[in-house]
Amino acid sequence: MTYHIKKSSNDDADIILNFNKELAKKGFKFSLPIPDLKSITTNNFIKKNSFILIEDKILVRAGYTLKSQWFKVNEELLQIGYYYQPVSAGLFNKKYNVCGVLLLNDAQKKNPNLFSLGMGGYTKPLPKLLKSLNWRLQKIPFFFKIFNPNSFLKNIKYLKNTKTKYFLVTFLLSTGLGWIFIKIIFQLLELFNFKFKKKNNLKIKEIEKFEQDVDIIWENSKKHNSFSAVRNFQYLKILYSDKKFIKLKFIENDKVIGWSISLCSKLNDHHYFGDMKLGSIVDCFCLSGYEKIIINQTAEILKNRDVDLIVSNQSHVFWKKAFKMNSFIKGPSNFIFASSKILSDKLMKDKKSNDYMHITRGDGDGPINL
Repeated sequence: MTYHIKKSSNDDADIILNFNKELAKKGFKFSLPIPDLKSITTNNFIKKNSFILIEDKILVRAGYTLKSQWFKVNEELLQIGYYYQPVSAGLFNKKYNVCGVLLLNDAQKKNPNLFSLGMGGYTKPLPKLLKSLNWRLQKIPFFFKIFNPNSFLKNIKYLKNTKTKYFLVTFLLSTGLGWIFIKIIFQLLELFNFKFKKKNNLKIKEIEKFEQDVDIIWENSKKHNSFSAVRNFQYLKILYSDKKFIKLKFIENDKVIGWSISLCSKLNDHHYFGDMKLGSIVDCFCLSGYEKIIINQTAEILKNRDVDLIVSNQSHVFWKKAFKMNSFIKGPSNFIFASSKILSDKLMKDKKSNDYMHITRGDGDGPINL
């Protein structure tokens, strides 16, 4: 039995399809990408490639995807690898458990500066494997704000995972006490965070695509970030080209001062949010000092689209403060950032810099579950 890892190509489509059928037959929803889709590649700025592990030259037993992208790491610009979607036959046959380690070792040979993101919490197989190999893991804080208490209580599956919780939530919904309780909580938060607004000349423009005028934001704000994907015009036009994204540009005195990316999604039996109309603030960046107004106005636009709930994951101290000042509540997070030993050593040269890492749902493979 010999294993070989290679970049997938159109010639591998049939054997990958056979592996995906095998996974489906065993009851798994995971699958490997069929290599007939274009990789995200432009001038070596962002590259995405998929790799497969083949047994005895004929059977696919595992695979993963590696995205390479420019990041600012402290004072350097480095091409960082994002390791994701690893799938192996170890899911249904223990003799293939070694495939997970083989995939990860192969990715680290291609780029030792690796990270993974999301993964569903510390108890999942991939985070456990990464931790055993001395990767550094940390949760990216989760923030939420409820606009429709009844829809929230009706649909929030996370709060109904035990009989006791289910009974309590159902009771609060049916009696109307839940609506009152939630409204009081957020009203108190609004009062606590209330400040007289200074008059400003801020203009908000919803755009179809980004233009080069946003580069000034990256160039002037990157110094406040110890770790961040390069968020310039090139980056934005590639990753947020889809029309589903609500792209907002903020202008003050004819100068661009920030931008935000959000989604407004009508969900259908989502594993956490049920059938809610969900608003999500996916990504954001601005000149220092404008974080609060960016979140305030982005949330207001989502509210006007009748969302039941707005959520966001944010790691940077400036943005975490901005969400709290806009009466968002910090909730339990299963959105994990994991960095390889080599990348972690770079990030932890100054422990204080951990507060200035800018990681959002826009990083990694994007807001795929929102």
